Amino acid sequence: MTINVGAASISDGSLDFSDLSLPLPFTTVVNKLNGAVTEFSNLNQEPAVLKLQGQVNQYGSAQITGAASLFEPTHATDVSLEFLNLELARVSPYSAEFAGRKIDKGKLDLDLQYTIKQGKLNAKNDIVLSDLQLGDKIDNPTATSLPLGLAVALLKNSKGVIDVKLPITGDLKDPEFKIGPVIWKTFAQLITRVATSPFRLLANLIGLDSDELGQFQFRPGLAALTPPELEKVAQLQEALQQRPNLVVEISGRANAEIDHPALALAALQTALVNVTGKAETQTAGLDRNRKALEKLFEATFAEIDLAAVRDQHEAPPADNPDGKKVFDESAYITDLRNRLLASLPISDQQLLALASKRAAALKQAFIADGKLAEQRAVVIDPKMDASADQEWVMMELKITH
Repeated sequence: MTINVGAASISDGSLDFSDLSLPLPFTTVVNKLNGAVTEFSNLNQEPAVLKLQGQVNQYGSAQITGAASLFEPTHATDVSLEFLNLELARVSPYSAEFAGRKIDKGKLDLDLQYTIKQGKLNAKNDIVLSDLQLGDKIDNPTATSLPLGLAVALLKNSKGVIDVKLPITGDLKDPEFKIGPVIWKTFAQLITRVATSPFRLLANLIGLDSDELGQFQFRPGLAALTPPELEKVAQLQEALQQRPNLVVEISGRANAEIDHPALALAALQTALVNVTGKAETQTAGLDRNRKALEKLFEATFAEIDLAAVRDQHEAPPADNPDGKKVFDESAYITDLRNRLLASLPISDQQLLALASKRAAALKQAFIADGKLAEQRAVVIDPKMDASADQEWVMMELKITH
């Protein structure tokens, strides 16, 4: 049968859409639909020009423009669809199906551009979500387990707006291809990427391209932040101001492999200050001061004859075995120092205390100038870092909401 339509106009029409296959049945209506479609025929595949606009529910709007081969839309379609001010709660069935969560409230704007040539789909989905609030979990065994709460907090800016772009491609001739699951799969990939690399997203907010914004390093045995780390604090503060629902979780770190020697040396310096009566400002080089080491050695090892230790470091020169003995002062000082260091064991409790100090120093840096509220930097239990192949102690923050 031949069908030729010179043109078509729509006045005060409506378009109904329902999907009853979902855990929560979904229905929406575009009403007050007005517009026109230019001539089209089933004798050729010349696309008809579309220009339609209507109302979605009470306060939403829809506009459809472009061109499509109406009898065979997979042959040639180039259509733009703009939906404004849609109620997000009405798409809750889709979020329940694919993400296992209801949507309590929020507004949705969509700018969709769909191009189809010979069955090949190339779509651009610009999605703007305003004041999105997730609701209860839905018991659905087919839903993907996604960290939606964290992702929403990461994506939502200081005005409560989420702006994402989801490109979609596919072959409509493939009987297994379905646009709904593809969109949600793409969305799931976005959510997963954001939730697993939150610091890259935060870095991008301030023009940086890095995964290291949440990594802080400390010198062995010390809790003070170096100037480069303080700059990183300022950068992370700036990014977090754009994401007001996020919280930084700080777990202090200590590394026995590199912190232990540094803490032991600090303890030795303190002991040398105490035994010599010097001021703490005079500790530089004290652990190599022969007289100070000898005084502390005698106080620490009363049972060991210091003269005997000294004799162990007297020997004839290597080039004259029969010559007069020569005292190797450097080796003697090193021996005293090593024995004293070994007498100053560092416990796991001391290492964890250092880790806690680092966490406290980092939190204080975040909140000191008032740019970040105290409750947005949370200190949790410290941990030991088992990594040995490094020169600095690394602390990696965690983002929660």
